[in-house]
Amino acid sequence: MLTRTHFLRFVEKVRHLPTQSAAFVFPCDRDSLQLALASAFTGTLAPVLVGPELRIREVAGKEGIDLGRLPIVDTADAPRAAAIRAVELARAGTVGVLVKGSLGNEDLLSPVSAPDSGLRGPHRLSHAHFLDLAGWPNGILLADAHLNITPNLAAKRDILQNTIAFAHALGVAVPRVALLAATDAVNPAFPSTADAAALKSMAEQGMFADAMLDGPLAADSALSEDAADANGRRSEVAGRADVLIAPGMESGLLVLRTLTSLTSGLAAGLVLGASVPIVAPVRADSMEIRMASCVLAALMAGANASSGRAASTPALAETAA
Repeated sequence: MLTRTHFLRFVEKVRHLPTQSAAFVFPCDRDSLQLALASAFTGTLAPVLVGPELRIREVAGKEGIDLGRLPIVDTADAPRAAAIRAVELARAGTVGVLVKGSLGNEDLLSPVSAPDSGLRGPHRLSHAHFLDLAGWPNGILLADAHLNITPNLAAKRDILQNTIAFAHALGVAVPRVALLAATDAVNPAFPSTADAAALKSMAEQGMFADAMLDGPLAADSALSEDAADANGRRSEVAGRADVLIAPGMESGLLVLRTLTSLTSGLAAGLVLGASVPIVAPVRADSMEIRMASCVLAALMAGANASSGRAASTPALAETAA
C-alpha cells in the first residue's frame, strides 16, 4: 500500500487511465509473483506471467501464493527465452509494460535492444528514479543511478531526452533540469562541468523541447535557493530543479542514497528509451518500491499510448552487472 504524498497523486491518475497489460518476465520467485498479484489487485497493471509455467506454479505452491486467473505464457525454463517471448508480446502490442522478474538486467535488456526487437527507440536505454521526499513540496527525478555507469556526452544527451519525456508523462509540462557537477562553473579538473556546459548549449539551440536547463550546477545550488543565491547562481532552475542529471552512476547513487536516507524518502524508477517502459527492480527493493515503480510504468505507458509514440534505435546501455 502506497502512502507517499506524490505517489498517491500518481495512483489517482492511474485510476483514470485504461489498465495497461504488463509482461512479468521470468517471475520465478516470491517477490515477482506477489508484485504481479498486487498490481492486478490494485488495478495498476494487468499482469501476464511470461516464463516456464511448471516452475512458476511450483514456486507459487511452495510460497502459498494463489495465482488465481493470472494468464501465463509458457516458455522454456531459461531467463533469456522468457525475455525474448516478452519482447515479442510487446512488439505485437499485446503488452505495454515489461517488469523484470528473477533474471538479470542483461538477460532482459539485451533482447529489448536487439536490432530486430521492434522496441528500440531513438535513444540509448537509461534509467530514472522518481524521489518522493518527506517535507519536499515536489518530487524530483534523478538520472542515471542504475544503468549507465560512465556516460559520455552523447549518452548524457540521450539520458536527458529520455528523462524529460518521463517528466512530461508524469505531468511536468516544462521541467526544470539541473545538470549536476562538482562545481557551478566549468573547471578543466572536472570533465563533467564541460559536458554540462555542452548540454546547456544544445538546449539553447532548441535540442530539448519543453524543458529549461541549467548547468553545471553543484547539488546544493540545484536543490536550495539559498545555496544558489550564496553561490551566485540565479536562474529558473537553480534551487528549484524538477530533474537532476548526474554526471555518472557513482555520483547519481551518492545523491540518491543521501537524499532518501536523510528524508526517509522513497525512490522508484523505470528503464526508459524503449517503446515500452521497463520496471527493473533490484533484489533489495521493498514491495513498496516495486509497486511505486509499477505505478510509474502505468503512467508512462498511458502517455505512450495517448501520443502514439513509436520506437526506433538505441545502443544498449552500459550496464552494471
